Amino acid sequence: MSRILLSWELGSNLGHLSRLLPIAVGLRKRGHEVMVAARDVGLATEILGPSGIRFVQAPGIPGMLKSGTQPASFADLMLMQGWERPAVLWGLVQAWGNALSLFRSTVVVLDYAPTALLAARILGIPCALLGTGFELPPLETPLPLFPGFTGIVAEAAAGADARALESANYVLNAYGAPPLTSLSELFRTEARWLTTFAELDQYGPRSGESYVGPIGSLGRGELVQWPEGYMHRVLAYLRPGTPALSDVLRALAAQREVAVVCAAPGVPEDSVKSLARPGCQILCKPVNLPALLPQASLFVSYGPAASVAESLLCGVPQLLVPAHVEAQMTAARVLSIGAGVALHGAASESEISAALQRVLRDPAYRANALEFSSRYRGFDPAAAIDRIVDEVERLAAREPVKAPSVRRAG
Repeated sequence: MSRILLSWELGSNLGHLSRLLPIAVGLRKRGHEVMVAARDVGLATEILGPSGIRFVQAPGIPGMLKSGTQPASFADLMLMQGWERPAVLWGLVQAWGNALSLFRSTVVVLDYAPTALLAARILGIPCALLGTGFELPPLETPLPLFPGFTGIVAEAAAGADARALESANYVLNAYGAPPLTSLSELFRTEARWLTTFAELDQYGPRSGESYVGPIGSLGRGELVQWPEGYMHRVLAYLRPGTPALSDVLRALAAQREVAVVCAAPGVPEDSVKSLARPGCQILCKPVNLPALLPQASLFVSYGPAASVAESLLCGVPQLLVPAHVEAQMTAARVLSIGAGVALHGAASESEISAALQRVLRDPAYRANALEFSSRYRGFDPAAAIDRIVDEVERLAAREPVKAPSVRRAG
Protein backbone atom coordinates (compact mmCIF):
# COMPACT_ATOMS: atom_id res chain seq x y z
CA MET A 1 0.00 0.00 0.00
CA SER A 2 1.27 3.48 -0.92
CA ARG A 3 0.46 6.83 0.66
CA ILE A 4 -0.67 9.28 -2.00
CA LEU A 5 -1.30 12.97 -1.38
CA LEU A 6 -3.42 14.89 -3.86
CA SER A 7 -2.96 18.64 -3.62
CA TRP A 8 -4.90 21.68 -4.78
CA GLU A 9 -3.12 24.98 -4.10
CA LEU A 10 -4.38 27.73 -6.45
CA GLY A 11 -7.66 28.60 -8.15
CA SER A 12 -11.26 28.48 -6.99
CA ASN A 13 -14.64 26.81 -7.48
CA LEU A 14 -15.38 23.15 -8.09
CA GLY A 15 -13.18 22.06 -10.99
CA HIS A 16 -10.10 21.08 -9.01
CA LEU A 17 -11.80 18.88 -6.43
CA SER A 18 -14.10 17.43 -9.10
CA ARG A 19 -10.96 16.16 -10.86
CA LEU A 20 -9.23 14.92 -7.73
CA LEU A 21 -12.25 13.09 -6.29
CA PRO A 22 -12.49 10.25 -8.84
CA ILE A 23 -8.72 9.71 -8.75
CA ALA A 24 -8.76 9.57 -4.95
CA VAL A 25 -11.67 7.12 -4.98
CA GLY A 26 -9.95 4.96 -7.61
CA LEU A 27 -6.69 4.82 -5.66
CA ARG A 28 -8.48 4.01 -2.42
CA LYS A 29 -10.35 1.15 -4.08
CA ARG A 30 -6.98 -0.34 -4.98
CA GLY A 31 -5.89 -0.27 -1.35
CA HIS A 32 -3.83 2.91 -1.20
CA GLU A 33 -3.90 5.45 1.63
CA VAL A 34 -5.17 8.72 0.17
CA MET A 35 -5.48 12.27 1.46
CA VAL A 36 -6.27 15.58 -0.24
CA ALA A 37 -4.71 18.93 0.71
CA ALA A 38 -7.44 21.35 -0.40
CA ARG A 39 -7.31 25.11 -0.86
CA ASP A 40 -10.98 25.45 0.17
CA VAL A 41 -12.02 23.25 3.10
CA GLY A 42 -15.66 24.26 2.70
CA LEU A 43 -15.74 22.89 -0.84
CA ALA A 44 -13.77 19.84 0.27
CA THR A 45 -16.45 19.12 2.86
CA GLU A 46 -19.09 19.32 0.14
CA ILE A 47 -17.26 17.41 -2.61
CA LEU A 48 -14.99 14.95 -0.78
CA GLY A 49 -16.91 14.46 2.44
CA PRO A 50 -19.73 12.25 1.07
CA SER A 51 -17.14 9.83 -0.36
CA GLY A 52 -15.18 9.63 2.89
CA ILE A 53 -11.98 10.99 1.33
CA ARG A 54 -9.77 12.52 4.03
CA PHE A 55 -8.64 16.10 3.55
CA VAL A 56 -6.68 18.87 5.25
CA GLN A 57 -6.27 22.59 4.65
CA ALA A 58 -3.62 23.28 1.99
CA PRO A 59 -0.88 25.74 3.00
CA GLY A 60 -1.39 29.21 1.57
CA ILE A 61 -1.29 32.93 2.22
CA PRO A 62 -4.45 34.18 3.96
CA GLY A 63 -6.33 36.44 1.58
CA MET A 64 -3.86 35.64 -1.21
CA LEU A 65 -1.29 38.14 -2.39
CA LYS A 66 -2.82 40.39 -5.04
CA SER A 67 -1.50 42.64 -7.72
CA GLY A 68 -3.10 45.62 -9.41
CA THR A 69 -2.12 44.30 -12.83
CA GLN A 70 -3.30 41.35 -14.85
CA PRO A 71 -0.77 38.47 -14.99
CA ALA A 72 0.98 38.22 -18.32
CA SER A 73 2.31 34.67 -17.96
CA PHE A 74 2.24 31.68 -15.63
CA ALA A 75 5.45 32.93 -14.03
CA ASP A 76 3.77 36.28 -13.44
CA LEU A 77 0.87 34.47 -11.77
CA MET A 78 3.32 32.59 -9.52
CA LEU A 79 4.88 35.89 -8.44
CA MET A 80 1.43 37.09 -7.39
CA GLN A 81 1.03 33.97 -5.22
CA GLY A 82 4.09 34.50 -3.02
CA TRP A 83 6.96 33.72 -5.39
CA GLU A 84 7.92 37.41 -5.68
CA ARG A 85 9.38 37.34 -2.14
CA PRO A 86 11.90 34.52 -1.51
CA ALA A 87 11.34 34.48 2.25
CA VAL A 88 7.57 34.12 1.79
CA LEU A 89 8.10 31.33 -0.71
CA TRP A 90 10.44 29.60 1.74
CA GLY A 91 7.72 29.70 4.38
CA LEU A 92 5.14 28.23 2.01
CA VAL A 93 7.53 25.49 0.92
CA GLN A 94 8.28 24.73 4.58
CA ALA A 95 4.55 24.33 5.25
CA TRP A 96 4.03 22.09 2.22
CA GLY A 97 7.12 20.05 3.08
CA ASN A 98 5.81 19.47 6.58
CA ALA A 99 2.46 18.31 5.20
CA LEU A 100 4.14 15.92 2.78
CA SER A 101 6.46 14.56 5.46
CA LEU A 102 3.78 14.15 8.12
CA PHE A 103 1.64 12.16 5.71
CA ARG A 104 4.75 10.19 4.60
CA SER A 105 3.76 10.66 0.97
CA THR A 106 4.93 8.08 -1.55
CA VAL A 107 3.61 10.05 -4.56
CA VAL A 108 2.11 13.51 -4.91
CA VAL A 109 -0.56 14.33 -7.50
CA LEU A 110 -0.64 18.09 -7.97
CA ASP A 111 -3.57 20.08 -9.31
CA TYR A 112 -2.52 23.70 -9.91
CA ALA A 113 0.01 23.51 -7.08
CA PRO A 114 3.44 24.92 -8.06
CA THR A 115 4.62 25.57 -4.49
CA ALA A 116 3.70 22.05 -3.40
CA LEU A 117 5.62 20.85 -6.46
CA LEU A 118 8.74 22.71 -5.32
CA ALA A 119 8.45 21.16 -1.84
CA ALA A 120 8.03 17.67 -3.30
CA ARG A 121 11.09 18.21 -5.47
CA ILE A 122 13.15 19.08 -2.40
CA LEU A 123 11.91 15.97 -0.61
CA GLY A 124 12.58 13.73 -3.61
CA ILE A 125 8.95 12.56 -3.88
CA PRO A 126 7.72 11.46 -7.33
CA CYS A 127 5.20 13.92 -8.75
CA ALA A 128 2.42 13.94 -11.30
CA LEU A 129 0.76 17.11 -12.60
CA LEU A 130 -2.93 17.34 -13.43
CA GLY A 131 -4.94 20.22 -14.86
CA THR A 132 -6.17 22.21 -17.81
CA GLY A 133 -3.75 23.63 -20.35
CA PHE A 134 -3.72 26.89 -18.43
CA GLU A 135 -2.64 25.15 -15.21
CA LEU A 136 0.16 23.18 -16.90
CA PRO A 137 2.32 25.73 -18.72
CA PRO A 138 4.26 24.72 -21.83
CA LEU A 139 7.76 23.44 -21.09
CA GLU A 140 9.48 26.44 -22.64
CA THR A 141 12.12 28.89 -21.41
CA PRO A 142 10.99 31.41 -20.42
CA LEU A 143 7.46 30.26 -19.64
CA PRO A 144 5.51 31.91 -22.48
CA LEU A 145 3.14 34.85 -22.38
CA PHE A 146 -0.53 34.07 -22.15
CA PRO A 147 -1.65 34.07 -25.80
CA GLY A 148 -4.17 36.51 -27.19
CA PHE A 149 -3.50 39.55 -24.99
CA THR A 150 -2.41 42.82 -26.54
CA GLY A 151 -0.01 45.32 -25.02
CA ILE A 152 2.14 42.61 -23.41
CA VAL A 153 5.76 42.29 -24.50
CA ALA A 154 8.05 39.27 -24.42
CA GLU A 155 10.36 41.03 -21.96
CA ALA A 156 7.58 40.85 -19.36
CA ALA A 157 7.52 37.06 -19.54
CA ALA A 158 11.31 36.82 -19.38
CA GLY A 159 11.50 39.15 -16.39
CA ALA A 160 8.79 37.34 -14.44
CA ASP A 161 10.40 33.99 -15.26
CA ALA A 162 13.78 35.17 -14.01
CA ARG A 163 12.37 36.52 -10.72
CA ALA A 164 10.36 33.37 -10.00
CA LEU A 165 13.42 31.23 -10.81
CA GLU A 166 15.57 33.33 -8.47
CA SER A 167 13.09 32.80 -5.63
CA ALA A 168 12.90 29.07 -6.30
CA ASN A 169 16.67 28.71 -6.27
CA TYR A 170 16.87 30.73 -3.04
CA VAL A 171 14.63 28.13 -1.40
CA LEU A 172 16.43 25.20 -3.01
CA ASN A 173 19.74 26.55 -1.72
CA ALA A 174 18.24 26.87 1.77
CA TYR A 175 17.53 23.15 1.66
CA GLY A 176 20.84 22.19 0.11
CA ALA A 177 19.06 21.00 -3.05
CA PRO A 178 20.41 21.41 -6.61
CA PRO A 179 19.27 24.62 -8.32
CA LEU A 180 16.90 24.77 -11.26
CA THR A 181 18.47 25.73 -14.58
CA SER A 182 15.11 27.10 -15.76
CA LEU A 183 11.65 27.59 -14.29
CA SER A 184 10.19 25.18 -16.83
CA GLU A 185 12.44 22.44 -15.39
CA LEU A 186 10.24 22.45 -12.28
CA PHE A 187 7.26 21.32 -14.36
CA ARG A 188 9.11 18.44 -16.06
CA THR A 189 7.67 15.81 -13.76
CA GLU A 190 7.35 12.04 -13.98
CA ALA A 191 3.82 12.39 -15.39
CA ARG A 192 1.61 15.20 -16.75
CA TRP A 193 -2.05 14.90 -17.71
CA LEU A 194 -3.97 17.71 -19.40
CA THR A 195 -7.63 17.36 -18.49
CA THR A 196 -8.81 18.90 -21.73
CA PHE A 197 -8.62 18.28 -25.47
CA ALA A 198 -5.91 19.64 -27.73
CA GLU A 199 -8.34 22.02 -29.49
CA LEU A 200 -9.31 23.57 -26.14
CA ASP A 201 -5.79 23.81 -24.67
CA GLN A 202 -5.53 27.48 -23.69
CA TYR A 203 -2.04 27.64 -25.23
CA GLY A 204 -3.13 25.81 -28.38
CA PRO A 205 -2.39 22.17 -29.31
CA ARG A 206 1.00 20.88 -28.10
CA SER A 207 2.97 17.86 -29.21
CA GLY A 208 4.30 15.43 -26.65
CA GLU A 209 1.58 16.06 -24.05
CA SER A 210 -0.99 13.62 -22.64
CA TYR A 211 -4.49 14.95 -23.25
CA VAL A 212 -6.87 12.85 -21.16
CA GLY A 213 -10.00 15.01 -21.49
CA PRO A 214 -12.23 16.37 -18.71
CA ILE A 215 -12.58 13.88 -15.86
CA GLY A 216 -14.48 15.97 -13.30
CA SER A 217 -18.22 15.40 -13.24
CA LEU A 218 -20.73 18.25 -13.32
CA GLY A 219 -23.43 15.86 -12.09
CA ARG A 220 -24.29 17.55 -8.83
CA GLY A 221 -26.94 19.98 -7.74
CA GLU A 222 -30.69 20.13 -8.21
CA LEU A 223 -32.40 18.16 -10.97
CA VAL A 224 -34.38 20.56 -13.16
CA GLN A 225 -36.66 19.85 -16.09
CA TRP A 226 -36.77 21.80 -19.33
CA PRO A 227 -40.10 23.60 -19.78
CA GLU A 228 -42.10 22.30 -22.73
CA GLY A 229 -43.27 24.17 -25.81
CA TYR A 230 -40.05 26.04 -26.73
CA MET A 231 -37.97 25.51 -29.86
CA HIS A 232 -34.74 26.75 -28.27
CA ARG A 233 -33.38 25.89 -24.84
CA VAL A 234 -30.61 28.00 -23.28
CA LEU A 235 -28.62 26.58 -20.37
CA ALA A 236 -26.54 29.08 -18.39
CA TYR A 237 -23.92 28.67 -15.67
CA LEU A 238 -22.91 31.99 -14.11
CA ARG A 239 -21.21 33.17 -10.93
CA PRO A 240 -21.09 36.49 -9.07
CA GLY A 241 -17.81 37.50 -10.72
CA THR A 242 -19.20 37.21 -14.27
CA PRO A 243 -18.73 40.51 -16.16
CA ALA A 244 -21.98 42.42 -16.74
CA LEU A 245 -23.81 39.74 -14.76
CA SER A 246 -27.00 41.77 -14.26
CA ASP A 247 -27.20 42.53 -17.97
CA VAL A 248 -26.63 38.86 -18.84
CA LEU A 249 -29.44 37.77 -16.53
CA ARG A 250 -31.82 40.42 -17.88
CA ALA A 251 -30.97 39.43 -21.45
CA LEU A 252 -31.71 35.78 -20.69
CA ALA A 253 -35.03 36.64 -19.07
CA ALA A 254 -35.99 38.87 -22.01
CA GLN A 255 -35.81 35.99 -24.55
CA ARG A 256 -39.48 35.13 -24.12
CA GLU A 257 -39.55 32.68 -27.02
CA VAL A 258 -36.65 30.73 -25.48
CA ALA A 259 -36.65 28.30 -22.55
CA VAL A 260 -33.94 29.27 -20.03
CA VAL A 261 -32.44 27.37 -17.11
CA CYS A 262 -29.72 29.38 -15.37
CA ALA A 263 -27.59 28.06 -12.51
CA ALA A 264 -26.21 31.07 -10.66
CA PRO A 265 -24.77 29.78 -7.34
CA GLY A 266 -23.78 32.57 -5.02
CA VAL A 267 -25.97 35.22 -6.68
CA PRO A 268 -28.41 36.76 -4.16
CA GLU A 269 -31.95 35.51 -4.71
CA ASP A 270 -33.41 38.97 -4.16
CA SER A 271 -31.52 40.24 -7.19
CA VAL A 272 -33.24 37.83 -9.61
CA LYS A 273 -36.82 37.76 -8.31
CA SER A 274 -37.95 40.46 -10.71
CA LEU A 275 -36.68 38.43 -13.68
CA ALA A 276 -39.08 35.52 -13.16
CA ARG A 277 -41.23 34.60 -16.17
CA PRO A 278 -42.80 31.45 -17.61
CA GLY A 279 -40.12 29.30 -19.22
CA CYS A 280 -37.23 31.01 -17.42
CA GLN A 281 -35.72 29.58 -14.24
CA ILE A 282 -32.85 31.39 -12.54
CA LEU A 283 -31.68 29.31 -9.60
CA CYS A 284 -29.16 30.71 -7.13
CA LYS A 285 -27.74 27.28 -6.35
CA PRO A 286 -26.00 24.39 -8.15
CA VAL A 287 -27.99 22.65 -10.87
CA ASN A 288 -27.33 19.23 -12.41
CA LEU A 289 -26.01 20.42 -15.76
CA PRO A 290 -25.36 17.03 -17.45
CA ALA A 291 -29.04 16.15 -17.21
CA LEU A 292 -29.92 19.30 -19.21
CA LEU A 293 -27.05 19.52 -21.72
CA PRO A 294 -28.23 16.91 -24.27
CA GLN A 295 -31.36 18.98 -25.03
CA ALA A 296 -29.70 22.41 -24.84
CA SER A 297 -29.49 24.69 -27.88
CA LEU A 298 -26.89 27.00 -26.33
CA PHE A 299 -24.62 27.07 -23.27
CA VAL A 300 -23.96 30.47 -21.69
CA SER A 301 -21.15 30.68 -19.13
CA TYR A 302 -18.27 32.67 -17.68
CA GLY A 303 -15.84 30.25 -19.36
CA PRO A 304 -14.94 27.48 -16.88
CA ALA A 305 -12.80 25.05 -18.88
CA ALA A 306 -14.45 21.81 -17.70
CA SER A 307 -17.99 23.07 -18.27
CA VAL A 308 -17.11 24.33 -21.74
CA ALA A 309 -15.54 20.99 -22.67
CA GLU A 310 -18.47 18.96 -21.29
CA SER A 311 -21.03 21.04 -23.18
CA LEU A 312 -19.07 20.83 -26.43
CA LEU A 313 -18.93 17.04 -26.01
CA CYS A 314 -22.74 17.26 -26.22
CA GLY A 315 -22.51 19.34 -29.40
CA VAL A 316 -23.80 22.51 -27.72
CA PRO A 317 -22.52 25.88 -29.04
CA GLN A 318 -21.29 28.54 -26.62
CA LEU A 319 -21.87 32.13 -25.58
CA LEU A 320 -19.00 33.06 -23.28
CA VAL A 321 -18.66 36.04 -20.95
CA PRO A 322 -15.13 35.30 -19.66
CA ALA A 323 -14.49 36.35 -16.08
CA HIS A 324 -10.67 36.03 -15.82
CA VAL A 325 -7.50 35.35 -17.79
CA GLU A 326 -7.98 31.58 -18.01
CA ALA A 327 -11.59 31.98 -19.15
CA GLN A 328 -10.53 34.51 -21.80
CA MET A 329 -8.00 32.01 -23.13
CA THR A 330 -10.65 29.28 -23.12
CA ALA A 331 -13.02 31.55 -25.03
CA ALA A 332 -10.35 32.15 -27.66
CA ARG A 333 -10.06 28.40 -28.25
CA VAL A 334 -13.84 28.05 -28.65
CA LEU A 335 -13.77 30.84 -31.22
CA SER A 336 -10.89 29.13 -33.03
CA ILE A 337 -13.10 26.10 -33.78
CA GLY A 338 -16.10 28.27 -34.67
CA ALA A 339 -18.29 26.83 -31.92
CA GLY A 340 -19.39 30.02 -30.23
CA VAL A 341 -19.21 33.73 -29.52
CA ALA A 342 -17.40 35.58 -26.72
CA LEU A 343 -18.29 38.93 -25.17
CA HIS A 344 -15.53 40.96 -23.55
CA GLY A 345 -15.77 43.91 -21.22
CA ALA A 346 -18.97 45.59 -20.12
CA ALA A 347 -21.39 44.34 -22.78
CA SER A 348 -24.86 45.91 -22.66
CA GLU A 349 -28.11 43.99 -22.36
CA SER A 350 -28.92 44.67 -26.01
CA GLU A 351 -25.47 43.44 -27.13
CA ILE A 352 -25.88 40.27 -25.07
CA SER A 353 -29.38 39.67 -26.50
CA ALA A 354 -28.04 40.12 -30.03
CA ALA A 355 -25.25 37.62 -29.35
CA LEU A 356 -27.74 35.09 -27.97
CA GLN A 357 -29.88 35.36 -31.07
CA ARG A 358 -26.83 35.20 -33.33
CA VAL A 359 -25.68 31.85 -31.95
CA LEU A 360 -29.20 30.42 -31.86
CA ARG A 361 -30.03 31.42 -35.45
CA ASP A 362 -26.74 30.74 -37.25
CA PRO A 363 -26.49 26.96 -37.85
CA ALA A 364 -22.71 27.14 -38.32
CA TYR A 365 -22.11 27.37 -34.58
CA ARG A 366 -24.16 24.27 -33.89
CA ALA A 367 -22.52 22.44 -36.80
CA ASN A 368 -19.02 23.19 -35.51
CA ALA A 369 -19.94 22.13 -31.98
CA LEU A 370 -21.38 18.88 -33.35
CA GLU A 371 -18.21 18.32 -35.37
CA PHE A 372 -16.17 18.62 -32.17
CA SER A 373 -18.55 16.24 -30.41
CA SER A 374 -18.24 13.72 -33.24
CA ARG A 375 -14.43 13.71 -33.01
CA TYR A 376 -14.64 12.66 -29.37
CA ARG A 377 -17.67 10.39 -29.52
CA GLY A 378 -15.68 7.57 -27.92
CA PHE A 379 -14.35 9.64 -25.04
CA ASP A 380 -14.77 7.79 -21.74
CA PRO A 381 -13.93 9.70 -18.53
CA ALA A 382 -13.86 6.45 -16.54
CA ALA A 383 -11.17 5.04 -18.84
CA ALA A 384 -9.14 8.25 -18.45
CA ILE A 385 -9.40 8.00 -14.66
CA ASP A 386 -8.28 4.35 -14.72
CA ARG A 387 -5.29 5.34 -16.85
CA ILE A 388 -4.28 8.04 -14.37
CA VAL A 389 -4.69 5.68 -11.41
CA ASP A 390 -2.56 3.07 -13.21
CA GLU A 391 0.23 5.59 -13.81
CA VAL A 392 0.12 6.84 -10.21
CA GLU A 393 0.53 3.25 -9.03
CA ARG A 394 3.54 2.81 -11.31
CA LEU A 395 5.10 5.97 -9.84
CA ALA A 396 4.46 4.69 -6.33
CA ALA A 397 6.29 1.45 -7.10
CA ARG A 398 9.54 3.28 -7.91
CA GLU A 399 12.43 3.53 -5.46
CA PRO A 400 12.18 6.95 -3.74
CA VAL A 401 14.97 9.52 -4.20
CA LYS A 402 16.95 10.45 -1.08
CA ALA A 403 15.89 13.93 0.01
CA PRO A 404 18.42 16.63 0.98
CA SER A 405 18.69 17.67 4.60
CA VAL A 406 16.57 20.58 5.74
CA ARG A 407 18.26 23.89 6.42
CA ARG A 408 17.13 27.28 7.62
CA ALA A 409 16.40 29.97 5.05
CA GLY A 410 19.12 32.46 4.31
